[in-house]
Amino acid sequence: MKKIIYLMCAILALPFVNSCSDHEIPYYEGEDAIFFDQQYGVAWFDTVRLSHQIYSLVSFGLMVENDSLLEVKVETTGYVRDYDRPFGIEIVADSTNAIEGVEFELLETNPVIRAGQNSVRFPVLCHRSARMDEQTLQLQLRLVPGEHFTLPFGPDGIGLMPKRQHGGDIYTQYSTNQDPSILNIFISGKLQKPAQWNVLQFGHTYSDKKFRLMLDISNQVFGWTVADFQDQRMFTRCQLVAKHVAAYLMEEYNKGREHWVLDEDGSMMYVKGVIWTEGQDPDTFN
Repeated sequence: MKKIIYLMCAILALPFVNSCSDHEIPYYEGEDAIFFDQQYGVAWFDTVRLSHQIYSLVSFGLMVENDSLLEVKVETTGYVRDYDRPFGIEIVADSTNAIEGVEFELLETNPVIRAGQNSVRFPVLCHRSARMDEQTLQLQLRLVPGEHFTLPFGPDGIGLMPKRQHGGDIYTQYSTNQDPSILNIFISGKLQKPAQWNVLQFGHTYSDKKFRLMLDISNQVFGWTVADFQDQRMFTRCQLVAKHVAAYLMEEYNKGREHWVLDEDGSMMYVKGVIWTEGQDPDTFN
């Protein structure tokens, strides 16, 4: 019975096969172009479905390491070729204030799209520096197409490019470049509000100054680092952090007015366990 069903399906499919002759299938008529195709997501996820991003951010404020290896993805349009196709990468000096050899190293300046491939990833090694704590540095890279590729895209990044919809972007201050032949890499050492910020223990107000104090005390007492504050377990450990930070703040408070620890906005630094309220003006307390 199964053989009969399969035979019927094959017979029914024949008209559809015959109706799609080769000359009716449109061929690709665009150009062999090249463009940056950065994506955010976990490495093991399907890259076809990852959101396209128009810049990269290396945030040392979220890691304990002093070096970070960034993989930059470049993709092509056009046919896959049966031979290697090299291209170039150059640093745009006028739009780069990160120092080469000190704050970054371009480990590959002549990457290659290998035969049978339509993309490649090349490494950029970033190094933490003290000035990153105060300012976000920029490295701008530009594609040099060479003999195998063109850059036909307009400055708006659309043109002939099969543009992907880029994902939600909370760092909108970095999303200024739409040209797919240029990639901005931002390198920062500034602390960021950790994922496991417990407002009941730490208060609603986040500041770098408060977080640095919490990190210093947590590291001294528990050996925890900034990476631990990104861990889901930290949400339940927050009570321990607040307890030790509050003890320090109260110790400084009891020494006298000149020792009180104030937050960045001038209010008395708050975590659960102190005797003042969040946002308390020191001039109106006691």
